[in-house]
Amino acid sequence: MNTIVMILLMMGVGALIGGVTNSLAIKMLFRPFTAKYVGKIKVPFTPGLIPKRRQELADQLGKMVVEHLLTPEGLRKKLHDDAFQNQMVGWAQQEVSSMLKSDRSLKEWMSELDISIDRDQIHKSVYSFAHERYHQMMKNQRQKSIRTLIGPNWDHKGKEAMEQVSEYVLHNLEEYISSYEGRQKITNMIENYLEGQGFLANMVSSFIGTDGLAERIQPAVSDYLRSQDAKLWLKRILEEEWEKWLNKPVRYYEDKLGADVTAEVIATTVADALPVEEWLNRSVQDITGKYQTYIVEHFVPKLVHKTGDFLSNRIPDIMSKLHLSDVVKQEVESFSVERLERMVLDISRKEFKLITYLGALLGGIIGLIQAGIILMMG
Repeated sequence: MNTIVMILLMMGVGALIGGVTNSLAIKMLFRPFTAKYVGKIKVPFTPGLIPKRRQELADQLGKMVVEHLLTPEGLRKKLHDDAFQNQMVGWAQQEVSSMLKSDRSLKEWMSELDISIDRDQIHKSVYSFAHERYHQMMKNQRQKSIRTLIGPNWDHKGKEAMEQVSEYVLHNLEEYISSYEGRQKITNMIENYLEGQGFLANMVSSFIGTDGLAERIQPAVSDYLRSQDAKLWLKRILEEEWEKWLNKPVRYYEDKLGADVTAEVIATTVADALPVEEWLNRSVQDITGKYQTYIVEHFVPKLVHKTGDFLSNRIPDIMSKLHLSDVVKQEVESFSVERLERMVLDISRKEFKLITYLGALLGGIIGLIQAGIILMMG
């Protein structure tokens, strides 16, 4: 009976020692949180292992995250994963579609983004751009001829138009000459001419009369204006003037108008032509109505894939600039020791209990073995 009690007692003591020892070892990973002193002598094993090695733990966690967890290869693989890309495309399409169907005006969207913009500001910007752009463009164009500037295609079209222009001018001129107003104009011209021509002119005027002269001249002029000779003559004159105009440099015409005046007129015309206020007050849905389907179904997927490729090719540079290891290190260092203990225990509480029980089991086995040795020696 005494032997059984001794064996059970030694097993119980061994189990208690093993369990308490393992439990104490687990506790000593974190506790005490700070160093303890007896007078000026520091108590050994204080603070606990993790508080004491906190700096090294933060360094190692930072390196482990960058070197083994958030690696460029892993992130690149994730970005190229079809399921992830489809998920991102779906999310982007949903967000963009919601934005494009908004009834809010463009001005309200810009105001929300803290972008201050109004009609006068845009008008001034467009005017300045057009004015500056005109002078920049004309720096290399002023010495060129009009022919060089417009190119051979427009030169050919201009020459082809000369015949139509001549026919148009002669037709309208003939209609005017044949009209009552044209006849009156001819009569007035004859009267003005004959007044200062002396006796012979007065005699002609008295015999025939200015109306009679106009009556004879009007049909002759009309017949000539309808003739092929008149068409060829006017066409030749226009072609000669066209050639003169094409051969002159751009500067020749710009100097006549004034470079600053021309730039100001062009810039003002362009700025005034833009319906800025109307655009700003239109809703996003109204502006993009015709293009919503294309934007959502075609543009957004392409943009998502292009963005993924762009980020994939630059992941090492991005990670280098983010200094992820330093971020992890700073976050770990900012944790209180109590928080670290709670995090580890929440994850490994079951395993720590098993370790404690295993220590008790081993202690009991050792106690049993000791009891056996004592009995053998006794």
